[in-house]
Amino acid sequence: MGVLEDHPDATHVRVTFHPQIWHHGRAVTSDDTETYLVPIEHALTPDGELVADDTGGSDQLARVDDAPDIARNWSGPFYVTVDELVDEIEVETGNEHPPR
Repeated sequence: MGVLEDHPDATHVRVTFHPQIWHHGRAVTSDDTETYLVPIEHALTPDGELVADDTGGSDQLARVDDAPDIARNWSGPFYVTVDELVDEIEVETGNEHPPR
């Protein structure tokens, strides 16, 4: 059963890009996170489930056209989390962060 079966009105997902910086030889998450919307089809596995956080599947969400410049151009370590499903009504009424 895919996520769209449980949430048929979902059109987007809110995701957060977590850039990391090197500190004493370790990747440490920066405070400069970016939250943005991505069309839901970019965040689904072939089985129709949401991609897991901090995986190759979620990390590809940093490279989609809707991602902010900092995410698309970040050359250091990072991870992406999928925060929540968003429906078209919320996007249209401006209750969400617009895609950048």
